[in-house]
Amino acid sequence: MELTEAQRIRREYLREKRESGEYPIAGLQIFDSIQNLKFSDYVLDYERDVISIYSSYLDDLSSLKLDDTVAFLEFIKNQEILDNQSLEKENGFLISLYFQTVAKEKDNAIDFLLSHMDSGFSREDFIAAHKLLLKGTKNEFFSGFDYRQYDESCVGYKDSATGEEVILYFNLPVSDIEEAIQRTLTFYNSDQYDEHTFLKGQIAHGIVGSLQMFNDGNTRYARILQHIKTSELTAKNLGVDFGLPTMYGTRAYFPQRARYRQLMQELVMNPSDETWDKWFKFNLNASEFALTFLDTHLQPYKTMVRNRKS
Repeated sequence: MELTEAQRIRREYLREKRESGEYPIAGLQIFDSIQNLKFSDYVLDYERDVISIYSSYLDDLSSLKLDDTVAFLEFIKNQEILDNQSLEKENGFLISLYFQTVAKEKDNAIDFLLSHMDSGFSREDFIAAHKLLLKGTKNEFFSGFDYRQYDESCVGYKDSATGEEVILYFNLPVSDIEEAIQRTLTFYNSDQYDEHTFLKGQIAHGIVGSLQMFNDGNTRYARILQHIKTSELTAKNLGVDFGLPTMYGTRAYFPQRARYRQLMQELVMNPSDETWDKWFKFNLNASEFALTFLDTHLQPYKTMVRNRKS
């Protein structure tokens, strides 16, 4: 791809900043931090509380006829696809239009991963699902690449007062991305921490979201991987499997976007039991919020179903 003049200038600016040594650069040490995680008592208790709420919600779902349950789960999946893109400033109207007019049925990252999860995800699965995620977005061009191709890429924000760019850290070097993908998949496909229905997926979420291995869509993809893993462990640990995830959490991140980004920065810059502990607390809170939202809407849905059949 030939760069425009503006892109060339920005790339050079970021190269100088990266080489200055003033800013941290993401590394592979996050994988070492998850080998023997010490979950705090607070986090373990909180996960048990969320699972209790989740179990009640699953019981409500199970009380419906299977067709009605699947209809509800298909609806919340489609809503999640829009929420997931909208959180990252995509045009929800255009994304919805894309899926109505261009995309084939089930031509999305969630359904793709669900159809490939039986034997664990391969590198090819991992890459292909991310490419699907970018379809119909403003950066769909990047779906032509397996992952990021350049090191002049950073995580940051614009200062609202001055308009100046604030660089938090530079993304994982391109030379480390293949290893990061392999180590991510080794962890994701293993049974390590599988007893933790919520925490296992949150770990994968933190790794993929913070390392920024792709040109775009990193946190969107990270959230999808969390939802898929939670669904898998719901079947394994709780014995409930409808063939689709029963919950998603993106809606809970909208009012907490700044804190969300800050916690990912802490994970990649200082991966430790303490920073993971903060990450778990934040995401368990998001899961609790999501479950409350879903259950609130499941009740009137059950009434609608009863009224339709009466």
